[in-house]
Amino acid sequence: MKLRAKALYCKDCIRDRLYMALTQCPSCNKRISSKVKECPHCQFVLAGQSKEDMEREWLRLKQEKSDKLVSRSMLALLIAIAAFTYLFMQQPMPNTWQYGIAVGAMVGGVVWFLINRVQLLFLKKKKR
Repeated sequence: MKLRAKALYCKDCIRDRLYMALTQCPSCNKRISSKVKECPHCQFVLAGQSKEDMEREWLRLKQEKSDKLVSRSMLALLIAIAAFTYLFMQQPMPNTWQYGIAVGAMVGGVVWFLINRVQLLFLKKKKR
């Protein structure tokens, strides 16, 4: 039992753990060891990848995030427009639940749209 415990805490193992550099996976952006050949989270193969391949993967992920944010912002805008159209066409009486739902959906859609656009702005300004 003592031999096993000694093997687990040898000086070489401790030194390797203290000086292990952490880097970000270009595919999933999670922290990984710089010594691994493959990301344990997304299985992206790091061994043999050139700087250009890593940069290309980072740009692909950035574009994918940008596309998701644009889709969400369009959905938010669609919700706001639908709520405004309902208010304009049906003209529900104030202080009714229909009026409250329509105004809430319109305000919620506009706020969601603005939040997505600000996130998109920060994503575009983000550098590697």
